[in-house]
Amino acid sequence: MATGIQGRLLRASLWIAVATVALIANDPARGRLAEADDWKFDVIHLKNGGKLSGLVVREASQSVLIWCVNRKPGASTTVISATIERKEIDHIDSLDDKNREILSTRLKALDPTGKGEVRRMANLVLKAGAWGKNGKDQAHVYRSEYFILESNSPEDVVRRAAVRLENVYAAYTRYLAPRVESAEPTRILLARSLPDYQALLRDDRQPAVQNPALYDPAHNQICCGSDLQRLGEDLEKIRSEHQRALADLNAKETELFKLYKGKIPAQFLTPIRESRSRIALQDDRNERLFQEATSHLFQRLTHEAFHAYLASFVYSSNEAEVPRWLNEGLAQIFETAIIEAGELRAGHPDRTRLRRVQTMLNKGDFLPMADLLKSGPKQFLVQHATDQQASDRHYLASWALAYYLTFERRLLAGKAMDEYVRALHRGGDPLAAFREFVAQPLPEFEKDFRRFMERLPAGK
Repeated sequence: MATGIQGRLLRASLWIAVATVALIANDPARGRLAEADDWKFDVIHLKNGGKLSGLVVREASQSVLIWCVNRKPGASTTVISATIERKEIDHIDSLDDKNREILSTRLKALDPTGKGEVRRMANLVLKAGAWGKNGKDQAHVYRSEYFILESNSPEDVVRRAAVRLENVYAAYTRYLAPRVESAEPTRILLARSLPDYQALLRDDRQPAVQNPALYDPAHNQICCGSDLQRLGEDLEKIRSEHQRALADLNAKETELFKLYKGKIPAQFLTPIRESRSRIALQDDRNERLFQEATSHLFQRLTHEAFHAYLASFVYSSNEAEVPRWLNEGLAQIFETAIIEAGELRAGHPDRTRLRRVQTMLNKGDFLPMADLLKSGPKQFLVQHATDQQASDRHYLASWALAYYLTFERRLLAGKAMDEYVRALHRGGDPLAAFREFVAQPLPEFEKDFRRFMERLPAGK
């Protein structure tokens, strides 16, 4: 960055402050996937050859104020305010009024602090309903255009789930516009515990499965289970115990301070400080575990919600048949996507999955393409522990192929995909239909696919 540029971190709740201003236009790590990002920026060209991309907020005779925007794959959008001296600027490529308004609206929609989500949670209208087959327990109910959420979970969990599901569905509509005018909202049953989840499946005569969430297309219904309530109660219990322990430590230190007139011997003070450190570390670890469990819950909801949206609002069952591998592959891509400013950013590969794919390709254990294309629901469902390995193998291959088709070949959400799923609906041969879809013989396609996945950077 040019000498004399003085960055000033924004304190407004709309932004994430970062330590440095990224020179986005010169960032080669963004690679091919950046082509799918339609955000347009003002660009300041510096005399030293550098570039700053973002929104020019103010231009004065001596300086220019820009909100620099950094959108790296796999990370939330970051923004920093920087004042650039005129003498350092070669020229500015400015947005037209329309794109300036679009960018300004997007930046205002960012919610890195979570305060906007909290406000939306508070403003939701929840109604009381009945839970379970007998309707003896009470449920919280939230109705949306695309889904009806019913849950016996604590109210704050239901409110957060409703807000995030609204964001998810809004993002889905931008990626795949709804086409079925007669579509009905999906019923989403969120159980507060895994035993309650299994009870839901029994009530609906569903087979017992180890999957923690399940979409039933016949009834346009999602069932999902979580241990968040139990984990939250355990966390609160431990917090209370730690607060009592800290109070005892504080009292002991105060007593020693008085006894030794402010000069507590190390052999007494060190154990107190070490105990405080252990408590703080345990609190941090427990909080991370709870946040991970929360993240996993919403990933499952996002995954199953994609199945429901695709089946109900995009491709109706009477005109198209989206193969299970493609359905599961896309759902996996979107479950780890970043959702912000009303958009779904899914262009970054999931590192864990990518490493596993590359390892299997290297060892020759990757599922053959023909086997994947001919697979059905049975290969993805886990009803017994012995099914897990085969299911994992199919899920992983589905993710890899869907990722390749979406971000390298750019074949999804277009006419070619429409023709493919309609051909399958008409009973066409899966391999022949896929060859038409990709316009390439399967052996050649598989070679290109493997080469792409092997060379894709997995990162750290």
